[in-house]
Amino acid sequence: MNSTTNGTSHIPPNGIGALTFTPMLAPNAIFTTVYTILLIIQLVLTVRFWRYYGYAIGMLGGLILELVGYIAKVQLSHNRADKNGYIMYIIGLTLGPTFLSSSLYLGISALQRHYEAARFSHLSPKLFATMFILGDFICLCFIGCGGSLAAIYAENPIGVDLMIAGLATQVLFTTIFCILLALVCRKIHYHLAKDNKISYIYCVATAAICLFIRSCWRVAELNGGFNGPLSDKEGIFIALDSIPMIIMSVLLTITHPEFWFDKRSHLRVRSTSGISLDSKV
Repeated sequence: MNSTTNGTSHIPPNGIGALTFTPMLAPNAIFTTVYTILLIIQLVLTVRFWRYYGYAIGMLGGLILELVGYIAKVQLSHNRADKNGYIMYIIGLTLGPTFLSSSLYLGISALQRHYEAARFSHLSPKLFATMFILGDFICLCFIGCGGSLAAIYAENPIGVDLMIAGLATQVLFTTIFCILLALVCRKIHYHLAKDNKISYIYCVATAAICLFIRSCWRVAELNGGFNGPLSDKEGIFIALDSIPMIIMSVLLTITHPEFWFDKRSHLRVRSTSGISLDSKV
């Protein structure tokens, strides 16, 4: 009989079937616990600082999806032939970072509203965030459609190709974002240091790098299909996906705009003169 351990049968190279390895229970249980704690914290922040509802939607959506993905991996550690668990794992850990990245973009938009010098000519803070969130939406469309097609047409590579296109789009937008973030840091580095907010830009820069690393890894991983040569390298997955996403989630929680850009201490700085335009307490 042509089968693998734990009762899995022939697994299509491009389709959603079952894992070709048994996930480690301990690290995935730890990640599940961490995301549960972060989700509870974010729920408290959402209730307390409801006016940042856009930031909250991205964080809650991302944390829930990541949590679902790791719960699925815990289930798969007991039975890797569980197709429902496999689909939860694929959906959760593929789409989760896309929601988290939208909060990253909105955080920089809040920084630009706070510091006028951080803005770009003809690009308002709202337009800045909208541009990158639109990129996230494109990623979601590619990944969502690709995942659906992969589940329906297991032998056809189009599903995986669409998911790779979505992740590649995320890499592109993340690269552009990192470049613009570096320009923002250069423009207002003095003011951030003066206001003791330099750690904010370091945190969001680290979060952006984590997103970039994870997106590049998933493109490489899916390049060989769901069951390609990298699909069973869980140690690499943990190093290049799990840990970067944990770091990103923690940093985005720490850099919640309310903690750094409270309207009661609103400050705008002029890009040319470097002095305060107004201060509201």
